[in-house]
Amino acid sequence: MLKIYKSELSGQVRTVSDMEYNTLLYLVAPSDDEISQVSKKLSIPKDFIRDSLDANERPRIERDDSSLLIILNAPIALDEERLYEEVPYRTIPIGIIHAKGHLVMVTKEDIPLVGELISGKYGFFQTHMKTRITLLLFEAIAQSYLDYIKRITGQVGRLQQELKKSHNNRELFGLIHINKSLVYFSTSLRAMKNVFQHLSKGQDIKLYEEDEQMLHNALVDLEQAAEVIEMRSLSLSGLMDAYASIIHNNLNSVLKILTTLTLVLVIPTIIASIFSMNVPLPYEEEPFMFIVAMGLMAALSGGLVYVFYKTKFLRF
Repeated sequence: MLKIYKSELSGQVRTVSDMEYNTLLYLVAPSDDEISQVSKKLSIPKDFIRDSLDANERPRIERDDSSLLIILNAPIALDEERLYEEVPYRTIPIGIIHAKGHLVMVTKEDIPLVGELISGKYGFFQTHMKTRITLLLFEAIAQSYLDYIKRITGQVGRLQQELKKSHNNRELFGLIHINKSLVYFSTSLRAMKNVFQHLSKGQDIKLYEEDEQMLHNALVDLEQAAEVIEMRSLSLSGLMDAYASIIHNNLNSVLKILTTLTLVLVIPTIIASIFSMNVPLPYEEEPFMFIVAMGLMAALSGGLVYVFYKTKFLRF
């Protein structure tokens, strides 16, 4: 899908049909024909577009004679309701290509923050302002990571409450999948931090004083997100270890009680087995022997229960 945007004299961004001068192009999972069309029209290497569509592409900067490629990673949500079965969040590459008279953004999936950026949520721009649009996208991505951290924090709190009442591993799998998402975020943020710091030198794109301030603000938000994610990841790892130990201890307690009850029931079983054998036994013809046998079994079992209770074998 190819969308083309151009600013009107009033400053409003509208959709156009032709790749006019100073337009913003947004490519979402483009076809081979669209890739060839944009590459030929704007003199952009096809590899710049295809690299931006690679789900495993890491943040980086690449330049050729006529264009500049900046690849960033933005967070996206998958099916959050299935966090017990799969990873709820991951990152997706966004390619930003500076061509002569045009700016191109390339993604494999439609990302909400790009639409929010174009609608003006993160600041005013006109489509000829390639550097400003790039910096606004930097800020939008940094803010997006902070927003996802809040969502993850809420999910972790909910899983903690469920774990207190749980006797299975379902919630632990949820924490594991959230921790995987944090690893994806942390890896992308470290790489993007290097990209931002490299761009701050002004060698690849020209930065004015206001642009430097915008880039600095985005870098601060990015570093804050990286620190919070690292702290949350460490906390989550410790939390999973703690709950795994609790589940293990609960299992040991259950096994201990079952073993104790087995020993308590062994004594009556042995006595009953003896008196049920087909061999002559003392006083077997006497009516009171049944009461004696039952009393003996009750006394011994009760004594064992008392001993085990006092030694806390029958307590959690």
